[in-house]
Amino acid sequence: MTIRLALAVLAVALVPACNRAPASAPAPAGAVAKMTADGAAAPAAVTETAGAAPAPSVNANGVPRAVGPVATVNGRDIQPDRFNAEFERLVGRSTKVPADRLRRIAMNVLNRLIDQELREQAIRNENITLTEGEFEDAWKDFTLRFRKGDGRFDEAALTAELERSHLTLEQMRDQVRQQRLGAKLVQKLGKVEVSEADSKAYYDMNPSAWLEPASRDLRPILVRVAPDASADVQQKALQKAEAASEALKKGQDFEQVARQFSEGPLPPLHLTRSSAEPELGPIAFQLKVGEVSKPVKTRWGWYVLRLIEKNEERTRPYPECRDEIRAQLTTRRGYTEERRILVELRKKAEVVEKLPF
Repeated sequence: MTIRLALAVLAVALVPACNRAPASAPAPAGAVAKMTADGAAAPAAVTETAGAAPAPSVNANGVPRAVGPVATVNGRDIQPDRFNAEFERLVGRSTKVPADRLRRIAMNVLNRLIDQELREQAIRNENITLTEGEFEDAWKDFTLRFRKGDGRFDEAALTAELERSHLTLEQMRDQVRQQRLGAKLVQKLGKVEVSEADSKAYYDMNPSAWLEPASRDLRPILVRVAPDASADVQQKALQKAEAASEALKKGQDFEQVARQFSEGPLPPLHLTRSSAEPELGPIAFQLKVGEVSKPVKTRWGWYVLRLIEKNEERTRPYPECRDEIRAQLTTRRGYTEERRILVELRKKAEVVEKLPF
């Protein structure tokens, strides 16, 4: 079924719940039932009356677009641009979507927007705010996923994520802000505390999680060179790396050598035999503590490594894992408590759906 044919079916078969009542129990015109958190109809304590929603328009691919507000939550409208942006992100480039599938996608998007509005209202009602310092910490945590193998920020990866998500940088920053505000809401209204007994029980039930493979800690110097650089440029980079290696072997100060032959000191490397940089692992495991390697070619350029510590395979003891376990369990409980809080907010809320298809 094409999109345009799907629309014809939608116009007849997918009349909104707020304008249609079961044949066995006619409802007053315009009566709207409250919805549960999973989108199922539930009896409303107060029945509200809503005017008919404007007929939908369509985009260039024939996908329906809401024109007026798609829902009202405690008297606040959810505007159509919020709905259309998310809906078109999911189906806007499709050419064939069955009518029933369009309806399910639309309802899922609408329910997420209602949850988002309920969350934002609760944040305001609880006077929850975020300092600039708290936001910058949240943004820093978020952008850790956009790091290259050498630790530098990967702007291209962030740009690709923005394009994939159809977001501007400011919109993404606002999403991160709202996520951190939501976390503070859960901390205030939820039950996320993790006891010592909970942590220890989790440790005992997951013994393989605390097995730490053999590893090596190293100080690196990197002489950068592009993989597609000319042979002359590659040779000059190799000569710099060799000079750095020789200087270290003669006992020169590591920091000084790093500044002289590369872009300065880099963060230490922690490598296992299965680390992401396959060229470095075998060399690292051959070095003795304090020993300096010959230049090693990688996709980033030429590395020179000094081994600073050997770590053999071991099982981490519970005291060492305690904080990590508590963080994991707190995060899990945070997700559970967030859903519980949203269910409670939805039960108390006056929600009027106005989706026109």
